[in-house]
Amino acid sequence: MISPSPTQPPQKAPASEEQKVVVRATPHKRRPGETPFALFIKAIFRPIIKLFYYLIRAIRMHKLLTLVVILLLIASISATTYVTTGSLPFGIGHDPFNFQVHGGDGGGSYVQNWLYALRDGDLAKLELLQAGLSSQQAPDPSQAISQFSQSQGHLTWTSINLIADYSQPDGTVDSFVSVEVSGNGPGGSAKGVIVWHFITDPAAQGRILEIDLVSFRPVS
Repeated sequence: MISPSPTQPPQKAPASEEQKVVVRATPHKRRPGETPFALFIKAIFRPIIKLFYYLIRAIRMHKLLTLVVILLLIASISATTYVTTGSLPFGIGHDPFNFQVHGGDGGGSYVQNWLYALRDGDLAKLELLQAGLSSQQAPDPSQAISQFSQSQGHLTWTSINLIADYSQPDGTVDSFVSVEVSGNGPGGSAKGVIVWHFITDPAAQGRILEIDLVSFRPVS
């Protein structure tokens, strides 16, 4: 019996040499956020943003404690502002005409009260502040109110400024104060300045001894 010749497996074709593919790497283009300047800015603001983030989280988790801290902060700011400036923050109780004339003991409070009474047309207060002064030592309260007050004199007081104050050998203090006013008339608005001279006595808690009208003139 003749056995068939063993079949030889087909020979593989010689492997062809693989082609080498050259891929050129494209240059990486930096994004705006990767520039040195952008990285520098991020390094500065990243801690600040994180701080605000954790602060907001803490506020949300401890609302009552946060409210107490805010109230204490406002109270401390108000107390500090009142001690240093004499007025409360946010304009509470602020008077734009607040000023000091040679300190409180030198008559500043009396001069201030007299000017405010004149501005508001408060005849009773003006007479009380001028109690004991003769007509040669102070203007007539009724006449001064009718001429210079906002209510009867039809003037608007815009500012009060201390020009100068001098201590005299007899212990009294001379103070010169200017009051800038404006008013409307047939010819349009007009501006003027009133200059007052006060003599006060620090030995008598700064009481007013004499009031003189130095000048009342228009200004351009």
